[in-house]
Amino acid sequence: MLILTEKPSVARAFAEALKVPKKDGYWENDGYCIVNALGHLLEIFLPEDYDPSLKTWSQSSLPVIPEKFKYKIIAKTKDRLAVIKNCFNRRKNDPLLIATDAEREGELISAEILEYVGFKNYSEAKRFWVSEALTPEVIVKGMKNAKPLADYYPYRDQGYARQRADWLVGMNLTRLLSLKSGKLLHFGRVQTAVLRAVYEREKSIAEFTSEFYFEIVAVLQGNNPFTLKLINPDNEEFPARFSETSDIISSFEKIKNGLKSALITEIDKKVNTVCPPRLFNLTALQKEAHKKFSYSPEQTLNIAQALYENHKCLSYPRTPSNVMGDDNVSMVTAIYNKLISAYKGTPLEIIFKDSDPSLINAENKRLFNSEDLQDHHALIPLSPLPADCSIEETNIYKLVFERFFTLLKKPYIYNSVSVAADISGHSFTGKGIEVLQTGWKTEQNDDEDETVSEDFSGIEKNKNYPVVSVDAVEKKTEPKKHYTFSALLQLMENPRNEEKKRLVGLGTPATRGSILQKLVDRKYISLNKKNILITEDGVFLIENIFKNENLTTFTSIPETTRWEEQLHQDTESFLNNVIMFVRNAVKNTDMTAYRHEKISLGKCPLCGGDIYEGKNNYYCGNYNTEKLCNFKIYKEICGAAITSSEIKTLLDGKKTKIKKCEGKSGKAFNASFILSKEGKIEFVFENSK
Repeated sequence: MLILTEKPSVARAFAEALKVPKKDGYWENDGYCIVNALGHLLEIFLPEDYDPSLKTWSQSSLPVIPEKFKYKIIAKTKDRLAVIKNCFNRRKNDPLLIATDAEREGELISAEILEYVGFKNYSEAKRFWVSEALTPEVIVKGMKNAKPLADYYPYRDQGYARQRADWLVGMNLTRLLSLKSGKLLHFGRVQTAVLRAVYEREKSIAEFTSEFYFEIVAVLQGNNPFTLKLINPDNEEFPARFSETSDIISSFEKIKNGLKSALITEIDKKVNTVCPPRLFNLTALQKEAHKKFSYSPEQTLNIAQALYENHKCLSYPRTPSNVMGDDNVSMVTAIYNKLISAYKGTPLEIIFKDSDPSLINAENKRLFNSEDLQDHHALIPLSPLPADCSIEETNIYKLVFERFFTLLKKPYIYNSVSVAADISGHSFTGKGIEVLQTGWKTEQNDDEDETVSEDFSGIEKNKNYPVVSVDAVEKKTEPKKHYTFSALLQLMENPRNEEKKRLVGLGTPATRGSILQKLVDRKYISLNKKNILITEDGVFLIENIFKNENLTTFTSIPETTRWEEQLHQDTESFLNNVIMFVRNAVKNTDMTAYRHEKISLGKCPLCGGDIYEGKNNYYCGNYNTEKLCNFKIYKEICGAAITSSEIKTLLDGKKTKIKKCEGKSGKAFNASFILSKEGKIEFVFENSK
C-alpha cells in the first residue's frame, strides 16, 4: 500500500504504527510505502507564466483569465515532490491511501500531487479520516475504516474552486487597484471584506459624538448593599437617563437631604438556567486563547496542531464541530477516567472536582449529537499533558481540559430580580440576580467581558431599607468597541445581515487565522494591546475600493457570505460567476476616478468653494487661488473634537450635538457648536445662564 500524508510528523506516526523502516526521505518495506508532502508542493501559474508580456502590469491586459489553470512546482520544495513522484512510480500498482489533513485544503494538496504524478487508479483509492490523535491503535482502526476517495470529491472540488477564484480575484483586482492608485494594493476575496468591517468600525468610532447624561443612583443597605436608579418618565428609550437641564437635577439637593429609607413596592423574579458552554471547535478555542493569553489565531492553531501531532494529547484541532458523535460515548468515558486518574491530587483536580460522569450518555445532546457533527468531532483532551510541553502548549491544553470537564457539570441557575422602590415620593428601579445553584459557574471560568450583576438576594416587598447615599452620576454614551481577534473570529464564524439573520461563515476554521495574519503582515491592520486598528494603508485600500461600485458590493459581508454559500452548493457556478464578476469589475472601472483626489465635505460659507479635510483643520480649497479664501475650522476647539460628519452639519447651517468643552481658565462647560454667517464657530449654551 502507498500512503500519502501532508506532514512528516503524520508519516512518521504511520511508520511507527505499521513498523515500517525509514529510507531516504520516505518509509518503506514490502507491505507499505509511506511518503509525505510539505503542504502545497505546486502552485498556479503566475500571469507571466502563461504569457511573458503579462509580467508588465497594464490595464489593457486585464482581465487575466486562463483558459485552463496550469500548475508549476514550488521551487523550495521541488526535491520533496521528486521523492513523492519516485515513490508513485515504483509503487504504481499498489492501492493508495490518502492521509493528508482533512477538509478541502488537505484534499486539494493531495489532488494537485495526484494530477502531477499522473495517478490513474482513482477507483481503488481510499481516504483516511479520523479526529483522534494518531496513536498506533487509531491509525490501524482508521485504515480499516477508510472510505473510497470518491466520497470526498466535493471537498476537492471546493478546494480547487476556492483556490482558482482567489487567484482570479487577487491577480486581477490587485493589479487593477495598484495601477489606478499608484501604490501596491492587495485585494483578497475574504480578507478585504474583513478589512472593510474593521474600516467601518473604526470610522464609526472616530465619528461618534458622546452625549452626556446623568443617572440618579441610590445605594440601599440589605443583606448586601444594592443600587437603584431614579426613573425618568419622559425618557422611554432610556428610563434612567436625565439631561443636565432636567428639573430633577435642579431639585436634587432637596431629594438627597430628605432621605431616610426606601420602601420596596414591587419585586419580580424570573428563573434562568444557563447550561455549561459546549466543547471547543477551533474558532472558539482561538477566541478564548486570545482573550486569556492574547495569542493570535494563527499561533493558537499552531500550538493545538503540535499538541495533536507531536504530543498526541489533543484531538484533531481543525474542526468546525462543538459536539461528539453519538457513537463516541465509550471513548469519552475512557478519556474521562484516564484524566481523572492522572490528575487526582494535583492542582488540576479543582477543574474536575464537581464533574458528573453520569452526564456521559447518549441522551446528553449538548455533548453527543451526530446531527450537528461536521467532518470531525469537537476538540477534546485525549491523554495527560507530557512534561516537556512549553508554557504556551500548557495554556492551550488547560483551556481544552477545562472546557471538557466544565461540560460535565450542573447548570448555573439564578433568578433575575427586578425591584421597584419609593424614595421620598420618587420612583426608583433596579435589576440584579439571586443565585440558586452555582453549578459550573466559578471565578475560574467567568467571562472577562461579562457584566457582573449585583446580588439582590433577600430583598423583600413592602419592606423599608436604609438609604446609604443618593448621588447624581455623570455618564456619557460610548461608541462600539474596537475589534479584537476574538471579535473578528466571531464575525467570520457567525456573520449576520442588517436583520440579524445568521449568514454562512467566512472561510473555514483552518483558514480564518491565516486570513487575519495576512492583514497584519501586509500592514493593513495593527495591534494596540488587544485592539485591532486599521492602518493608513488599510484606509487607502478600502477608500480606493469604494471608487468602484462593483468592488464595493463584493467586499460587503453579506455579499461575501453569499459567495461562500455558492461555493458549497455549486462549485462550477461559483467559479463561473467569479469570472463574470472580475470581467465586469475591470470593464466598468473609470480611469479618472482614482489617484489621490480629495473629497469635498461641503461648500464654503464665504466664497462657495469646496471644503476639504487637512491634517489639523478643515479648509477652503480656494486658499491658493485668486480668491485667497482664508476659511478654516480647527479639528479641536476648547478641547472638543470636530469630526468630518459634524463639519457637514455645520456647513448645512445646523448645530452639533452638545459637547463637553474647557475654557482658557480650565473651567468645564457644555455647549453645541454652530457656524456664524462670517464663518466662525459660535457656542450655543444649554441655558441662558
